[in-house]
Amino acid sequence: MQERDTGARRRTVRGALTVAGIMLVAGCTPQPVVGPDDWALEPVPFQSSFTGSGAHAEPAGHPIDLAYGMHVLSADGEGGFWTASAGSWLHVGAGGETLARFDTEPDDPLTTVSAMAPLSATELVVLRGDRAHVMPMISVVDMTTMTTRDLPGDDVGDDGDFDFGDFEFGDVAVHDGDAIVVRYQPRPPAEYLDYEVLRIDLDSGARSLLHSEPIELDDAPGARPGVPPIGIDVDDAGRVYLATPSARIVLAADGTELRREPQVANRPLVAVAPDGTALWWGGAPERTAAQSVIVGGSAQARAAVEDRRDCPATAPRSDGLRLADAAGQHPLPFLCGANAAAWTGGSWIVATGGEGDGVLVRLTPPVGR
Repeated sequence: MQERDTGARRRTVRGALTVAGIMLVAGCTPQPVVGPDDWALEPVPFQSSFTGSGAHAEPAGHPIDLAYGMHVLSADGEGGFWTASAGSWLHVGAGGETLARFDTEPDDPLTTVSAMAPLSATELVVLRGDRAHVMPMISVVDMTTMTTRDLPGDDVGDDGDFDFGDFEFGDVAVHDGDAIVVRYQPRPPAEYLDYEVLRIDLDSGARSLLHSEPIELDDAPGARPGVPPIGIDVDDAGRVYLATPSARIVLAADGTELRREPQVANRPLVAVAPDGTALWWGGAPERTAAQSVIVGGSAQARAAVEDRRDCPATAPRSDGLRLADAAGQHPLPFLCGANAAAWTGGSWIVATGGEGDGVLVRLTPPVGR
């Protein structure tokens, strides 16, 4: 177990926030009305700084809703969410309150987290390591005590000369106490990778293979120099949803392939509601009759969301959004090129933008959907 001093980090920012933030200013402009057929896009405000530490920390200053782009996002198991980017962490509760905001040191295990998913209301399963400084590994983090438990890894070479062990992990979801993980494996001398979907017991570390197939190194050139990204999520029934550069795939809990739809995506993502309703990012945006309304937020945050609402062809990341449910596929002409997304508390939280125009957006489906 690894432990860290939480007093100076939990709910505390040392000095001024190191990224730009725009304070929310109440105004008299009438708010748009969300109709029964409209998707609601609501910028999520949060506190960027606190006074005091630990249980005695108090919010300082005004909340902000525009800062840096978050790239790792997870539900928290209680209707709120955790998000992180480059060692900067934020926890927002189900009621929209900021529960924690802290930065980690460069050598802290939480600084290199690349994906995470909730195991319980207090624990996250995280993928961390970058191969250059820390070997890839899977860990369970208690976010109340800030203790980390690392799961056993797969040693290089224990299954032949071309066994690269845990070469790299891609994404993680959790179902019934098991981690469902994307792992990459090089296959020399050919210039391609296999990606594997593993079910990992979070108590024993025992692994079983659910799915495997090749992925070309030239897939998703916009994501280079990293490996082609693959997103994963699960629903309450245990079905596994895979967003790859070339396909949207749904597997049964035992790994049997149920559906596959082709796509061409640079940064594919998937975020699934408990009933299997899924948001997929990938492929060119499509114009449809679906309507969205931006609700609340500062003028700057609203402008940043507006820039991505109609998915202009000049957008730096043009992967389009679609919803898939029991009735079929439904393209949605907004929030293209998301960084990360997760279902929590009856809606999706979507992280968009980069430094200076990053917004966390609460995306709520129409009343009748």
